[in-house]
Amino acid sequence: MKRQISLFFLILYSTYGIAQFASSELDESFLEGLPPSVREQVEAANQVNKDEELDRLFRTDTSIEKNKFILQRLKEEIDALEQQISTNINTEQGLERFGLSFFRTLQSSFMPVNIPNMSGEYIVDVGDKFDIYISGEKSIEDIDVNRDGSILIPDLGKIFVAKKRLSDVTKVVKAAASEKLIGVETEISLSSLRDMQIIVLGGVENPGIYTLSGGSNFLGAINVAGGISENGSFRNISIKREGEVIQDIDLYDIFIEGKIPQDIFLRSGDIIFINPKELEIPITGGVNYSYIFEAKENETYADVIDYAGGFSTSFTGYDHIIVKKNTVNSKKTVKILLENLSKFKIEPRDSVLVPEYTAGYESQKSVSIEGDIIKPGRYSVNEDDTLLDVLKTAGGYRQNAYPYGAMLLRKKSVEQEKLFAQLNYKDTLNYIVSNLGQSGSSVNTGIFDLLAEEIRAQNFTGRIITSFNINELETDPSKNVKVMDGDKIIIPTLQKVVYIFGDFNNPVTAKYLPKSSIKDYIKVAGGLKKSAHKNLVVIDPDGTTHLYKGFSLLGGNVEIFPGSIIYAPRNIGKLDGVRYASAVAPILSSLAISLASLNSIQD
Repeated sequence: MKRQISLFFLILYSTYGIAQFASSELDESFLEGLPPSVREQVEAANQVNKDEELDRLFRTDTSIEKNKFILQRLKEEIDALEQQISTNINTEQGLERFGLSFFRTLQSSFMPVNIPNMSGEYIVDVGDKFDIYISGEKSIEDIDVNRDGSILIPDLGKIFVAKKRLSDVTKVVKAAASEKLIGVETEISLSSLRDMQIIVLGGVENPGIYTLSGGSNFLGAINVAGGISENGSFRNISIKREGEVIQDIDLYDIFIEGKIPQDIFLRSGDIIFINPKELEIPITGGVNYSYIFEAKENETYADVIDYAGGFSTSFTGYDHIIVKKNTVNSKKTVKILLENLSKFKIEPRDSVLVPEYTAGYESQKSVSIEGDIIKPGRYSVNEDDTLLDVLKTAGGYRQNAYPYGAMLLRKKSVEQEKLFAQLNYKDTLNYIVSNLGQSGSSVNTGIFDLLAEEIRAQNFTGRIITSFNINELETDPSKNVKVMDGDKIIIPTLQKVVYIFGDFNNPVTAKYLPKSSIKDYIKVAGGLKKSAHKNLVVIDPDGTTHLYKGFSLLGGNVEIFPGSIIYAPRNIGKLDGVRYASAVAPILSSLAISLASLNSIQD
């Protein structure tokens, strides 16, 4: 069977070229229509091309610099993939842990910039540098804070600044200048910040020692260490200095209330320790933010509701929340009234379900009408409005309008057409492939041309065949269809021509003559080619399609109208077991839609 399948693809490759079928732009509908074993061969060919590209990257003659570049790119791709996988896992499980996205949105290569634009609360220390300007004197740049904690300023001497706030240093320098240099103005500013080594431990992705600029805060340090890990706490972070805890931090103060501590200044040797997380509680439903939240000891359901941004408008009208409690031995659901939320403490394995109701929003429905109509445009419609209602609202037809060639295009019908065409295509292709191995089977390669062309040229418009004759719609309500939101109505101008397309010796657009028969029009087109199929297709201006079997049987009973299409399909050979219609009907269907939109019934 594999040899038979390979033969099938050999035919396809010879028609369209290997590059087209092995390229990454291969039509998805084409792949989906193939049997699994055949689809695997095409996808494998694609992978071979990718493997060859990767192999070229790692040839032995590649330079060291290029290898470094490749390695960096691969690391970036791996980091991005890991992040995507992690995000997808959280999404698949339903809820994400609150706070994770904060560090995820920061740049992975983030390093606090050494910009000396610090507030007066900044603590000056060894390694910082200053610029000093004294009026009437030369400015002095990059004055270091020495190991003894002092700066040495010409004409002013040594001034001790280490461990002092920047605002205090400014005052001390100005006081010294005014004492020793009478009548001058002095300005002092940081020119660069010292580096400091910070230790980040506990529940972070990459614990270790990190070198940061003197202006860095604890958030930057945690971010450089990869952010909070799965087991780390967002709400219990300690900053230690010389063995003592100098500050406890709850990141929820920042995430929820936007309160960033302004009095925490890191120093070299400080330890940031992320303690293990404690209780976690998921909350979903009628709240503004559905997440898994971290709760501290003694916190209540009222606290968790606050963390979730309070109740959303969809909760309006309810007076309770639902808590699912899971213990080692039992599961139960508890309803808690709003006035009691602050009375119940959160327990391990609790989850909160907040009831909600969201009313569906209904937008104004409308249809558009264009072409040879008195008042073309877009009109609002109700559920019970009909085609006749729209035509009358638009003022009726102009003098040269051609209602018989009018079109009603509907979005929902497009979806149905696409589904039918896809199923038809898959069934046909699967049948052809499955019969290649049978003895005596023969398939004209032209069928593959036809099927591939169908993939590329399908044009679905969702045309609904109905009457547009106002008098007929008024007298026979059964023919008066209801309009739907998004419908498009096109009223063409009458053009007295007939389209003669397909396998004729001279396909033409012929003048419409009321007394001419279909044979007369065929003669105008030079007659049928020898390759033409014995059947003919005639498409009326309203989109109705007729298949006439046997040209010799055609007589004067075939009615031709202005804007009619006469189409002669090419004989593609017999397909045993496959009906002619199943092979070409989708193509004729698309042709009927597209040709019916030509100038004879143009908008």
